[in-house]
Amino acid sequence: MSRAGLIALMIFAMVAWGETWISAKILNRYLNSNELIFWRFFFTTLGMIGVLWVFKISLKESLKELALAFFAALFLSLYNSFFFLGTKYGLASFGGIFVTTLNPIITFALVAMLAKKALQTKEILGLFIGVVGALFMLKIWQLDTKELFSLGNIYFILAAFTWPIVTIISSKQKMKSAILFSFYMFFFTTLFELALLGFKVHNIFRFDAKFWLNLLLLSLWGTTFATTVYFLAVSKLGSKIASSFFFLVPLSAFIFAIIFLKESFDIVLLLGGVLGVIAIYFLNARRSK
Repeated sequence: MSRAGLIALMIFAMVAWGETWISAKILNRYLNSNELIFWRFFFTTLGMIGVLWVFKISLKESLKELALAFFAALFLSLYNSFFFLGTKYGLASFGGIFVTTLNPIITFALVAMLAKKALQTKEILGLFIGVVGALFMLKIWQLDTKELFSLGNIYFILAAFTWPIVTIISSKQKMKSAILFSFYMFFFTTLFELALLGFKVHNIFRFDAKFWLNLLLLSLWGTTFATTVYFLAVSKLGSKIASSFFFLVPLSAFIFAIIFLKESFDIVLLLGGVLGVIAIYFLNARRSK
């Protein structure tokens, strides 16, 4: 595949990740969060089987790596609970910007604390800008505790702090392919949610086309396709270039929420998201160099 073709696919993949916030909001009208997580990763896992077959990746792995994937799946399940509950009670535009811009910032801070490394001036500045951006998105100056700590906002804050744990655990894996690790993580998440549901799920074939469209967008386009393209881009373009495309995720989530969910244009939220993007740039400055 040409470099231009892969870049085009990466743009579609990041747009797909942004769109998942809108599909989640719509799907909440049909099922509870646990069933939505189950069906999301059930179809994602089926899609990943096709990906493994295309890339000729064997399923054989060590018990140690499988245990790590299972551990990551527990936190992935927890993150998705906050993800669906946040979109159910809050605005998809807020979650799409707040969570996706805070994730890499919180991840960086956690890794720095665990490694006990001294921060450079640019990194301290990046963390400061990230905090300011988060406060902008929360509109902290309004001092309206009822709105600030609304149910939707609380779930989004929890999601922002949960995903970095998934990222850190995943970074420890040493499987033959990151795609294989994702497959097992998605597969274990499916089994975990099925167990939580008591192995009983609703008949989703009775739902309308709108449900199926958003479920497939969420699972196959927003997860299977986007994840595969991202790992392919990392291997071909390098992690620095691949990671730079993340900036498209909050923007696409914001635009889709306005178009499809009729959510209002919030300039303060957008400004907070821009500050978050600037913060991520500063935090990646030393690594990029």
